[in-house]
Amino acid sequence: MKKLIALLLVFSALFMLSAGGTSETETATAGPVTIELWSSLSGTKANVFDEQVARFNQSQTDVQVNVIHQGGYSILRQKVAAAANAGNMPDMIICDYLDVAYYAQLGLLKSLDDLLPQELVDDYYESMLSDLTYDGKLYAIPYNRSTQGFYVNNDALKAAGIDRVASTWDEFLEDARKFKSLGDDYYYGYAFFNQFLFDAIAYTWGGDISTPDGTVRLNSPEIVSMMKYFQDMYNEGLLLMPPALVGGFEELNGAFLAGNVATVFQTSSFAPTAESLLDYDWSFEFIPAGIGGNAITIGGGNFAICSDVSGAEEKAALAFLEYMCSEDIVTEFFIETGNLPVRKSIMEREDVKTYLAENPSYQKMLDQLEYGRPAPSITKNIRDVFNRVNDMISRIIINGEDPQTVLDEYTAEFQGEIDELKEFGEFIY
Repeated sequence: MKKLIALLLVFSALFMLSAGGTSETETATAGPVTIELWSSLSGTKANVFDEQVARFNQSQTDVQVNVIHQGGYSILRQKVAAAANAGNMPDMIICDYLDVAYYAQLGLLKSLDDLLPQELVDDYYESMLSDLTYDGKLYAIPYNRSTQGFYVNNDALKAAGIDRVASTWDEFLEDARKFKSLGDDYYYGYAFFNQFLFDAIAYTWGGDISTPDGTVRLNSPEIVSMMKYFQDMYNEGLLLMPPALVGGFEELNGAFLAGNVATVFQTSSFAPTAESLLDYDWSFEFIPAGIGGNAITIGGGNFAICSDVSGAEEKAALAFLEYMCSEDIVTEFFIETGNLPVRKSIMEREDVKTYLAENPSYQKMLDQLEYGRPAPSITKNIRDVFNRVNDMISRIIINGEDPQTVLDEYTAEFQGEIDELKEFGEFIY
């Protein structure tokens, strides 16, 4: 009932907003059209984006873009929820892949199908667009996208007599036991990985977290086996519990930075941070393969135009998108931030080829794209899935609770919520 009331408030706010506003003629006489964009970017990515926006603003006199960085995905979600209820949404947002279909379902985003050239849409990697559609329509365009992998301290592996990087989960366990020979204070990896990483690891294990039509399978034999595997490794002293379960790279991965942990699961977007912080031989590697083979999902931020934008503001937003989707801008963002290149055509550029030749870890990130999988249906439909799955992982690995019991609990909880969504016609396929 509370959810239904919240949705009604959202639609009510959108209705009131659509009833007013400045006409295109009135805007045209007031000088440049100003559009407001809310961003989930932070750190280096935000700095690069700000420079690109500044160049766009300086390059012409028709459009000015004002950027408000919200400080992260979670904060942006809170601001969007409040703005939708209050009827004061911005003109554009850079939102997480988890939120695009949900916002589209609520009527907060404008379909881009008839607004962008098809040849541009076709140039984006299909695996990056798979989570940006709702009811067969495209609602966002990729910008800062990343995938999963694990970072490896190759010097530490050599010190333990390990001459390879584990490519399977059997090798991962074998190497973890061998690495322990360095001493009690040395660990092959960390005992905690978050929901974004969980999705990909479960796919490699041969597990379907949930089916596309909304059957939750978190308690399947594959996922139970996977969680028991990590729980046993932690109990065996092969994995170290990180000092914090949320936070930046430094907070989460202090022992990896110090050289006492050999590997760490992380997103590909942390590569520039690794470059600046690590003073040993490191590499970015595929997540180990299991009976499900190699697999990844692709997270990160995407440009979307809010649904109430029309007239001069819509035209201005599209002009800005055209600039931000250009090959020069896409290439610059890839090289400057380490996020994935989102357009296929830039791979033929000489500057990109040179960069990849000089940075082999980035080539591995691209090689993984062929194993891209869509986000599971619970990831798209269960609100606050990140924190809730994180709690589930912590209970099993760190608290030592029975995997089957915990996974049964979350399966029932998530299935109940999905069934309710289906009952009210709100499930996102």
